[in-house]
Amino acid sequence: MPKMTFKILEETENKPEEKHKKLVEVNGLVKRATQKHFIDNREVLQPICNGVNQGVKRKFSYEEKTLEEPRLRKTIKVVFEFPELSEDAVQSETCTAIQTGRQNEEVYSNDIWNYLLELEKSYQPLPNYMSKQPQLSWHIRSILVDWLASVMSAYTFRNETFHLSINYIDRFLSGASVIKSKFQLLGVAALLLATKIEEIHPIKLEDCVYLTDETFTTRQVKKMEQMIVKRLRFKMQPPTIDCLIEHFCKEHELDSKIQHFAKYIGELVLLEGDQYLNHLPSELAAASVALARFTICEEPSWPKKFKRHCGYSIKHLSPVVQKQQQSLVDSGRKQLNSIQKKYQSDKFHRVALLKPRNLILEDFQDEV
Repeated sequence: MPKMTFKILEETENKPEEKHKKLVEVNGLVKRATQKHFIDNREVLQPICNGVNQGVKRKFSYEEKTLEEPRLRKTIKVVFEFPELSEDAVQSETCTAIQTGRQNEEVYSNDIWNYLLELEKSYQPLPNYMSKQPQLSWHIRSILVDWLASVMSAYTFRNETFHLSINYIDRFLSGASVIKSKFQLLGVAALLLATKIEEIHPIKLEDCVYLTDETFTTRQVKKMEQMIVKRLRFKMQPPTIDCLIEHFCKEHELDSKIQHFAKYIGELVLLEGDQYLNHLPSELAAASVALARFTICEEPSWPKKFKRHCGYSIKHLSPVVQKQQQSLVDSGRKQLNSIQKKYQSDKFHRVALLKPRNLILEDFQDEV
């Protein structure tokens, strides 16, 4: 068996008889050498009270203590013995570890999804909050969402940051009234909070002021940020459409093109709050995956394993799918096109350029 040797340094104190105590004579008195004396044959100089003596450099002002010799070190040899493993045995052990990890992941996957379904209900904004906003409208909200989407693309922030920002805005407006002149301030403060939670390098306050063309000051952004956190009661990490799509696609090993297309549909949903705020994020995420698979001609579009995993059938999702299909068809004709431009890049497989298919609900059904 191979042997591995390690050297460990152990500190041990000297024996009492090995301690050497040096003495010096100061003003006719014999004292033990301390840190404020030079321990050599030179004369010990005293400091000058009314000036600085260049010959003395007092680096210590502690009480007199006996100086001891440095501690000794001794080496201890420790030998470890490991059994020799053949290449087949190593490969077998590795495969077993990977298989065990996958089994554990499968065991907890359903629990994680069920937990997210319970959690999303407490983070859901009111679907009709705009009726309590006298100076705002759904169109003004769409303009702010499109502006935030362009900012996200310019700063290359994560999709989750975008979804968190919109969630903060909707939940804040569900309990507080905002005038039109401060609506962009609310949006940029929500963006600042989302980047602090999700990004490695959050956006700076100066950048927030710059994005608003210096309409607001850093003090106003900070104050609005505090108001958002207080209104949301520090509940800042809701399950979003984006994170649910990622969880779902990873669980069922869907390819990246379907995942990007589903996320594209999920972001188009954010532009139209009046159409989709009455649906839970899990419903919107499941419908986005189903419509993405249908558009890319993946058959069946909604297998039974999908239904077992998320608990939604096509019959339940069909109203949401029809709305999303209409949003997908109208996306090419909208002036608010920051999201469309983002998903036209090669990074996202140019899914925004895919032509929507005619949706026939008879063909769009569960696996038999």
